[in-house]
Amino acid sequence: MQADPLRYDLYGLHQGNPYRTEPLDPLGRSGDRTLMVDIDWFVSTEALRAYLRRTVEAGESAFVVVSGRDYTGRTTIANHVLDVYRQVRDLESDRLLISRIDVEHHHDFEWVKKAMVELQTEIEEADLSLSPGLTASLDTIESIEEDVYQSRYRGLARRLRGELWGQDQPCSFGVVFEGLRQTTLVEAMRKVFRSSQSIAVFTHGDYKHANTPSHEELSRLDVHLIKLEPLHGDQVRHLAEQRWRSASELPSPFPPDSLEAAWPAPTPIKSVVSTLGALVDMRLGSAACHGPWPQNAELEIPHRFMVSMIRVLKKVGAP
Repeated sequence: MQADPLRYDLYGLHQGNPYRTEPLDPLGRSGDRTLMVDIDWFVSTEALRAYLRRTVEAGESAFVVVSGRDYTGRTTIANHVLDVYRQVRDLESDRLLISRIDVEHHHDFEWVKKAMVELQTEIEEADLSLSPGLTASLDTIESIEEDVYQSRYRGLARRLRGELWGQDQPCSFGVVFEGLRQTTLVEAMRKVFRSSQSIAVFTHGDYKHANTPSHEELSRLDVHLIKLEPLHGDQVRHLAEQRWRSASELPSPFPPDSLEAAWPAPTPIKSVVSTLGALVDMRLGSAACHGPWPQNAELEIPHRFMVSMIRVLKKVGAP
């Protein structure tokens, strides 16, 4: 027997559960922008915006590394970086063309080439008009040899900058590399994008082993470095309340003091969001009365219920 769908409307949640665990993408989904109101609480958007504005005003490309352990929101913050860059460049959401690459080994040439091929695909899918000469040059991307790829790709990127910015609606471009394995990839992209006035973002797993750069190595790079940390209790409270207010006009069902007490130890943001979402779903599924919150007191998520459910979720291996 199929269970009835959850009545999020009883909480005034007309777009579903606001505590979703998939990465937010304000560039691709404008509705996600309202769910990122909590960003400044643990990532300095002001410092990021200042860095991006300096690079744009200087006619330079931007390079950002987002570093953190698993479940700390690396991909969401990388997407946030792109959206802030779009704002600084005063571009429409569909005018910043992004190629996304999952880095799987240490051979930089392969990933830079793949990024350029993906960028060419993005341009074609956007149905942008380029000169015949540049179009023909882009078709040579995969045939360019490793010993000359940086200079050849740099020339292509520079030409792309001019023709994309000259469109009826100006465009720019960038790339996201997920899973930075060595700093040489950053240096390679600095050379390729040096004169293209674009952006490259790298996510980095902050672990002390040979497969990823150390934080000290990243600090020596000429990049804007964002280091993500697990959330403390007051940050959990802020996240829960701000996400709720962005999605519902009704009061939050979480007692404020309970939110801090339920997370006494630092916890990665994805684990927090996953648990908050599960608590909302479980409360909706277990309430006998189907009246709306807050008149229906069964829909409150009290401290005892919250703590007991968090224990259960931890036992079953929730993120």
